[in-house]
Amino acid sequence: MELRKSSYTISVKLEREEGKHMLVHGYTGAIDVVSQNVVDYLDSVGRQQPDGAQVSEATLEALKARGYLTPKTNEEEIEHVRKLANLLHQKNKKLHKSFLFLVAYDCNFRCPYCYESRVLKNSRQWTKKVFTKEMVDRAYEAMLQVEPERKLHSPKIVLYGGEPLLAQNREIVEYIVQKGAALGHSFMAITNGYDLDAFEELLGPGKIASLQITVDGVKDTHDRRRIHYQTKTSFDKIVANIGMALKQGVEVSVRVNTDADNFDELSQIDRLFNDLGYYSRPNLKIYSALLYDYTSALPKKIKFLNQAEFNERHKEVAYKYSCLVSIFADILRQAIVNHKKISFSSTYCAAQSSAYILDPFGDIYSCWENVGDLEKIVGHYKPDGIEWTKIRDVWQRQNIATSSDCVRCKYAFLCRGGCIAKSILKTGKFSPGFCNSFPKTFRESINLIYSDVCKLQKREA
Repeated sequence: MELRKSSYTISVKLEREEGKHMLVHGYTGAIDVVSQNVVDYLDSVGRQQPDGAQVSEATLEALKARGYLTPKTNEEEIEHVRKLANLLHQKNKKLHKSFLFLVAYDCNFRCPYCYESRVLKNSRQWTKKVFTKEMVDRAYEAMLQVEPERKLHSPKIVLYGGEPLLAQNREIVEYIVQKGAALGHSFMAITNGYDLDAFEELLGPGKIASLQITVDGVKDTHDRRRIHYQTKTSFDKIVANIGMALKQGVEVSVRVNTDADNFDELSQIDRLFNDLGYYSRPNLKIYSALLYDYTSALPKKIKFLNQAEFNERHKEVAYKYSCLVSIFADILRQAIVNHKKISFSSTYCAAQSSAYILDPFGDIYSCWENVGDLEKIVGHYKPDGIEWTKIRDVWQRQNIATSSDCVRCKYAFLCRGGCIAKSILKTGKFSPGFCNSFPKTFRESINLIYSDVCKLQKREA
């Protein structure tokens, strides 16, 4: 049986260990730390170099068992990955269906970089449409039409917008929450947090139990960019509302939109939350998110970072703040600590399998970055049932197997093809393939997790 190095073998040089590499296999999920000699051996297999690196019989068997050495040809491996990707995709479609209620397209902020600026082409009056009680009832009925088994509904419904928690919409939000709570749902809201104090009684476990709130740096920077349409400022009120929500027992995730200009302000936000005593509560998390240019209209006003630059800035501060590298490192940590293989997926997000966003017009979308784009509507929920469009099938057939580049990539089950919405913006193609420097992100994650695991082992020793 002739063996070759698998085309899906990933080797990452470990920065903390001279002469050591971490091997990861792109479709078996194996993770192993090996010597330089093993890496050299894998590179020499099939090249008929009699003086090349050698390994023991036990190591050879392990390399075969873990998938790093394979009798499959390159084309046979590609076909294996394609079949596995489709199987995983079908599995994802059978999981819990996730539902988002787009309460209103209107927003009280005028953020210059927001992707939802395109919604305004439908007219400002169009954005004023808000859920009515009749539409809420219809939305809950539509959930059962999408998935008749309530046990297959995600227990948490996401409130989205526009801005879902506008003070003037409190009555309808209360109706949504009370009706959903009676059905066993709790809620998450993706909100700017400005009017959050108007919803204090609706916050807490079993109600609006979690929030994602965005800030753009410290007060001066934030207020220049997250602009309230009336007061023009928003930072102080948002920070106060975060404290209020924490006291209500709400899980609060503070997203810091990060670019070249405000990266250094992460430490100041961290210090502010510490001084306010917010970190004394376990229900606060803060993470740094790469600010993405959806409009391409402000290159001189905001210095956008690319993913590689974003990773490097976080590396310079030893990943003190949660970011994509550290989030992915947590996934790897769970596999290593629990002695399990990496959990794979062939789709980037639920938009490709099981997400349904219901808006106040009776339209359904799959991706929250496409809401308001009438060409991306996947269905309409009406009094007499749901009418699906062809776009739904387009979304739900996308996985790494539908991209000729992704299915050949050794990182495919790890990066999962990247964000399709961003792929559309970048390439115009409705398919996976938004790599966004993933190989570098993965290498950084490997070295971060290895450093953390070494520290953990030392403490246990």
